[in-house]
Amino acid sequence: MTTRISALLATLLCLSIPASATTFSLVDIEGRNHQLENYRGKWVLVNVWATWCPPCVAEMPELEALHKSRSDLTVLGVSVDGEPAAKVTDFAGKLNITYPIIVGNLSIAQPFAPKGFPTTILYDGNGQEVFNKTGKITKEEITRVIKQASAARRQ
Repeated sequence: MTTRISALLATLLCLSIPASATTFSLVDIEGRNHQLENYRGKWVLVNVWATWCPPCVAEMPELEALHKSRSDLTVLGVSVDGEPAAKVTDFAGKLNITYPIIVGNLSIAQPFAPKGFPTTILYDGNGQEVFNKTGKITKEEITRVIKQASAARRQ
């Protein structure tokens, strides 16, 4: 009984402490390290995807358009295929993707807790998650979320 009470009190204590920003450290196919804390002041969009996922592939041009059109946003594509880097690099190249691609498997995606693919997480300039969606996204949707989050921050 004492163990249960202690566990309950520990849980309640954890719930009362505000969670800190998510952190991650990812290495892209170029060997560059991407850590959330290194992007302070910029929006960071993490897209968890797979080459075998039609909605993932369909949204990649939208993500590329975001990457090219917004200097205040970094797009990171996290592949969970478990395929060799060369295969994923070739796949992204055929789609003319220039944003950083991280090659991995399901374990690399665990910190982002995807419920399906694609999963997109958007962090604000303070490293706080402001958007999380499973399913295809559009450039307009992300632009709208950034605009709304920016307006809310100014209030």
